[in-house]
Amino acid sequence: MKKILYLFMLVVLVFNYACEPQKDVAPDIGSAPNGDFTIDKLDPNNVVLTVNATDAFLYTWDLGNGEKAEGQKINAYYPFKGEYTITCTISGKGGATVVKKNLSVPSTDPEIAQKPGFKELTGSGAGKIWIYDYKGAANDGEPDYLYMTANYDWEEFWWNPYSADYGHPSPDFYTKMKFDLDGGYNYTLILEDGSEIKGSFLLDMENMTLQIVDSHIPDYNEENCDPDVTATGIYEVKILEDGHLFLWQDQSALNPDDYDYGWAWEFKPE
Repeated sequence: MKKILYLFMLVVLVFNYACEPQKDVAPDIGSAPNGDFTIDKLDPNNVVLTVNATDAFLYTWDLGNGEKAEGQKINAYYPFKGEYTITCTISGKGGATVVKKNLSVPSTDPEIAQKPGFKELTGSGAGKIWIYDYKGAANDGEPDYLYMTANYDWEEFWWNPYSADYGHPSPDFYTKMKFDLDGGYNYTLILEDGSEIKGSFLLDMENMTLQIVDSHIPDYNEENCDPDVTATGIYEVKILEDGHLFLWQDQSALNPDDYDYGWAWEFKPE
């Protein structure tokens, strides 16, 4: 009888324990990293940013000038006079710590306007206006200012919907682009009626790309182009000379099943 009573009590205890809600105990992952960063000036426009932190493994930067970076120690370039807020996110297994510091740049780097690419694009910083490089019938049927190319070779012309043979210009044929370095990387789209859409640009001469920010180039939304590609505002710079600007996009880059070609835009100074 005692054995039966004992077994009964044991079953009741097990049943009650099983029915009680169980609490998950979160593992202790530690606290967020403890860290800071220093700003060391190499000259008025170039600084070295260095993080000093414990229990951290990732360092991401918002440089306050439109650029991002990663690394515990980085070099940052501030070509234009102004006040900037630098933000560093220091991440570890326990979370992230955000540190912000202000940087004052006393003067604009006089060399920025003479750097290769920037000099040609902006007219040595003072401002340069680009218009379509229309060749028309006098060009003996060669590619014109806005046309389709092979996606594997930007120099292989495929088709031009706006050549002289078709007898009509593109919708943005009379639109102009202006690039200048008056206190920043300034870009202005000048419409046919004289109104303007202002933005900025990022010219990467190492990777030969040009990105238009908060604005767009003429006929950026050409009906034959992939809107996902054109929405990036990023163009490969195939030619950048005083008298010739050639921009190109691989329209097959994101949706190759629907687009299997490239698209070209050619400009000349006004």
